Amino acid sequence: MTMLMMIKTLLLTTILQPPHHHTTNSLSITPTTQSHNTIRGSNKYGTSNNSTILTPSDAALKVGVLPTKEATKEEWQRAWKLHRGLMKPLHLGDWCRPKDSKLALACLWWKAIAGNDNSSPVHDYSLSYDLLPPVTRWIVSRRVCRFYPRLHHANVEIRTAYLDKALTNVINTIMNDHNNTTPAQQMRKKKIRLVVMGGGYDTRSIKLLEQSLLMQSGDDVTTTTHYDLLRKRHNQSQKRRSRWYNRLLQRKKSRHNSNNDDKATTTGNAFFNITSTNYDLEAYELDLPEVVSAKRKLLSSRLFRRRPWLQRRVDEYPKLMEANFNDLNVTRKVLEGILLNDNDAEREDVTNIILFEGVMIYLDEGVPHALLELCSDVLRKSRTANSNTSSSKATLGYLCYADRLENIPGGDEDAAHVEMESTGWELVDFLSKPGLARHMGVARVV
Repeated sequence: MTMLMMIKTLLLTTILQPPHHHTTNSLSITPTTQSHNTIRGSNKYGTSNNSTILTPSDAALKVGVLPTKEATKEEWQRAWKLHRGLMKPLHLGDWCRPKDSKLALACLWWKAIAGNDNSSPVHDYSLSYDLLPPVTRWIVSRRVCRFYPRLHHANVEIRTAYLDKALTNVINTIMNDHNNTTPAQQMRKKKIRLVVMGGGYDTRSIKLLEQSLLMQSGDDVTTTTHYDLLRKRHNQSQKRRSRWYNRLLQRKKSRHNSNNDDKATTTGNAFFNITSTNYDLEAYELDLPEVVSAKRKLLSSRLFRRRPWLQRRVDEYPKLMEANFNDLNVTRKVLEGILLNDNDAEREDVTNIILFEGVMIYLDEGVPHALLELCSDVLRKSRTANSNTSSSKATLGYLCYADRLENIPGGDEDAAHVEMESTGWELVDFLSKPGLARHMGVARVV
């Protein structure tokens, strides 16, 4: 209890800190990092390069989330130090003990705050929250998360919302192309492969799977709450539930019924806008060995126990693979092993989606550019390897990213087009935002 009281005191100190009379947008400030968290090119991406970057309010408006708080440099730094300082106490006694590699653990807590916000398009029905340790995770519970000032977690929420929407749009595009094929091809399920580069402890691939399960269930998702539907479909034999869980279901059902006439409030997260279920989803996540080992333990020992409907539905999903992106040769071998493995002419073509989120900022100079080039090259090889399959269009590869592209200090879209074209991609969409991972976009293989 002493530890919980200390955490509560620190939290309230930050939340209730008196506001300063002057404010500034300080998202571009690079935090002090340890040697293993070195930020690439931090001297090139300071406030002097922010003239072409959208303001926090404009970036938030573009993706449909609330803007970050207008805060001073001192407030941002104080919140940063508090977040970093609380990681060890929050995981004290945690049998999983995930490693905070490249701030992956801090991002998990930030995403749990946004994920527990019912009004946010990144609302994940406690998916990120279910990866957190028992007892201490209460400080980002639904009842508490609304009191947090919109600082670091809100900045991460912007990029999460963009990527979720981008992934939704790409899947809809793929399925529209699939629906324009021959009737025989349409009868077969389309295969979509998601490859997450630097997945960390992110839960996007699992959130996408849950939404797919909901849509394929045949139930009306506009009138049935998420937990209600999953419990009915995947936990009919499990009768025991804690009181807080049942109260949560009742609150969600009541809130849904009271807002039933307001369609804007009942659309769920971005993945509710996926228009087709006629696809099979395969997901790979690549990261450092220590992160892969920690996430595998989190999924098996924590998430699947708290969400047992997933345990019955997944077969090594997502597939977690070790890779150090600074070693391009090893990364190429891993990617080729994933993308060049479809040689059966009887199978429908696979469409690959490669996703980056907040990983390029930690790579050595020159590696981000080379890595994008490597990805497009392997995708073109996969097209050649599968040239005997029935549809050539379906072999197109897509890229969704919220990261820091190389050779673009600010948010210049023209520079982004040049960078993408030089690495073998055609830029489809681009948006900038404040912060370290300041470039967000969608591209496709040309």
